[in-house]
Amino acid sequence: MIHITLATALILATPLSAGSEGTPLNPSGPPAAMRGTLDLDLSLPDLFGSSEPDREINGCIVPGRPDWVWQMDPTTTNERALANAMYQHRWSAAVVENQDCGCALRYPDWHEVIEEFQSNYDGMDPQEMFKIIMAYRSKFHQVVSRADSICSEKTQ
Repeated sequence: MIHITLATALILATPLSAGSEGTPLNPSGPPAAMRGTLDLDLSLPDLFGSSEPDREINGCIVPGRPDWVWQMDPTTTNERALANAMYQHRWSAAVVENQDCGCALRYPDWHEVIEEFQSNYDGMDPQEMFKIIMAYRSKFHQVVSRADSICSEKTQ
């Protein structure tokens, strides 16, 4: 008997407490206590989103890589390798060309690399992409020792 009385009291009390703001209950909406407190983020995601944090090396801020570049997705192996090769070549060539190892040259932003990749290489045949990766790596290896020596001179 006591269970029936408690169940009846609970059934009768629920609509009264849930609709206490004077608004009717909406079964497809949030509970009354949550109305007005939902924060809906309808903004577009950052195309160059990076959950890899920026970090500091020798007083320079090193920008975090975009998510798809550092996440180990087997379907984007060539794309990731090409983007990394482009980035490596970009910094080393810039340091040698300017004879300076400033932070902006040594640790360039990823946005330009990704834009160049998307405009020139996105959707390319994997074998062609592999040849381009090898070309970027070859260019990088031709200048990296000079770039490293310039950077080591500047830090001393």
